[in-house]
Amino acid sequence: MLHESPLAAVERALKVSPERRLELIEEVDADVDALQEELERRGYSPTAARRAALNRLLPVPETLAALEARHAPWLGQWLRAAGWASRIERWGALATGILATLSLLAAIWSRDSSEATTPLACSLVVVVALLAANWFRAAAGLWIEGSLPPERRRLLWARQLGLIVTAISLGGLGASWEGYTALGAPDASFGAAWTAMHRSVFFAALGFGAALLGLLGWLALVPRLITDETAEGRITTLLVRSHPFRSQQTQTGRH
Repeated sequence: MLHESPLAAVERALKVSPERRLELIEEVDADVDALQEELERRGYSPTAARRAALNRLLPVPETLAALEARHAPWLGQWLRAAGWASRIERWGALATGILATLSLLAAIWSRDSSEATTPLACSLVVVVALLAANWFRAAAGLWIEGSLPPERRRLLWARQLGLIVTAISLGGLGASWEGYTALGAPDASFGAAWTAMHRSVFFAALGFGAALLGLLGWLALVPRLITDETAEGRITTLLVRSHPFRSQQTQTGRH
């Protein structure tokens, strides 16, 4: 039964971007290979040479911490130096709360708003705030923490997509109901019909606008996400190739 490559533990311990992790793992792997070849020339068996090279060259926790500090995103470094890194989550929550409050004020701008669509307006406000918060968490992971693990990345994208669909649905439903109210009541006054049409436009603008901004915001992250996924794939290939029993298996295959 084959054991995990020791480089895999180093790769997991490094809390930097996948691109930086790939560079560091490639550098360590190249150094280990070079030292292994040297030890084999001195009479070591491939397995013993590999084990000795790993023991000498694998970074210790203190070295990993120094590498993380050196290769952290500049924004994360600046926030930590200013002592604000621990406050970033609270700032995100505050910004989300402010956005929700402003959206709620816009939703109730008309004092005679339709009682039937008030729950839809409140729900749409919550969706807008959640869209902003979800995008902020993804952006913070990429440009402050430096890494967005695949599981978290998939979860955030699924959540963003669900919120986009929900925003479109709520906006369309609210706009349709307000439009029906404006056009379907023959005895309604012109002023009431005009107000209902305003609310219909508001629902459509808020719902579809939030969905569009949520989609465009995520698309702005896509180039970085593609770069990270490519680097993660190369890391996986490298870890398989650098298995501690690789040299022994290669030697066996030559006989």
